[in-house]
Amino acid sequence: MTELLRRCDAITEDESPETRTLLQAYRNVLLCHESPNTRKAYARDLDWFVGLYCEYHDRGEMDVLLNLHRLVTRSKAIWYRDTMRSVTGAWGKPLADATINRRLAVMSTVLREFHRSGLIQSNPFKGLTAGYRCDPTPALSNEDRQKLIRAPDYLNAETIDDRQRLLRDRILLILLFVHGTRREEARLVKASDIGESQGHPVLSVRQKGGNTILHRLHPKLKEYIDQYVDEFLGDDGYLFTGLSNNGSGSPDKPISPQAVNWIVKHYAKKVGITQRISPHVGRATVITLALQGGAPLQVVSHAIGHASIETTARYDRSRNRMDQAVMLFQDCEL
Repeated sequence: MTELLRRCDAITEDESPETRTLLQAYRNVLLCHESPNTRKAYARDLDWFVGLYCEYHDRGEMDVLLNLHRLVTRSKAIWYRDTMRSVTGAWGKPLADATINRRLAVMSTVLREFHRSGLIQSNPFKGLTAGYRCDPTPALSNEDRQKLIRAPDYLNAETIDDRQRLLRDRILLILLFVHGTRREEARLVKASDIGESQGHPVLSVRQKGGNTILHRLHPKLKEYIDQYVDEFLGDDGYLFTGLSNNGSGSPDKPISPQAVNWIVKHYAKKVGITQRISPHVGRATVITLALQGGAPLQVVSHAIGHASIETTARYDRSRNRMDQAVMLFQDCEL
């Protein structure tokens, strides 16, 4: 994959016209997306497909990449989908439906670009994700959510360093489990992103895809942030930084994704939450509890920043509960 990216980044006239078109199509997918995380994810999932294809068909990596438009037919796309259902991932467990869908979607994006560039007549991956229903990420109950966000008891901290760490962690947990902020969005928040709009405290968040939206903040969270900035941070720099044992952290370097994962799991264990948990469970919790509380689906979808309302609808667990189902026939006399 490194060799492909190098060639995409410096396409020369020495390449044949077809190869130049192919490399430009790869470049459009792998190098031109505004989000670096999306670029890495596309490259990783394309690399996974190529590795699997090489393993099963005894071909070299660059051979497959430079002939992908010739090699991948509808039958090969179906083979890829079915093979993913039979292999195991991390920890020896089958791949999750969400992982399979994501990898199929990435390949569909690549082949769609091939089609747009005139390299193929149709996209062999088109429609392959249809019919797969991924179970949504499990959510916490409101009771467990309250226990979790209150676990960092900064008011009873023994030292100033502990107070800084605990207050930081409480703010982070509230962003994740009360506002539904994505892990990547939360860890990159800066003090300068906090402001006011129409009389309400707001957080400016740069979302997946590069869009920037304003999140209205809970007033109590705004108090916590102001307190944290005044006591420990100053008016600039990342809100969440890695803290050493003496409480120091560089305002120019955000906390790592792994550290965010650890914080969530640490406090969940501390308060006795036994279900599998991650920062994304916070997002699922916010969506699920909002829908259960009667918030309109479209409002929740917009507030949470989903590109498609169908993604939000997956978390509407009441749709499959008969005691909460709308009786369409209630006004009909038989």
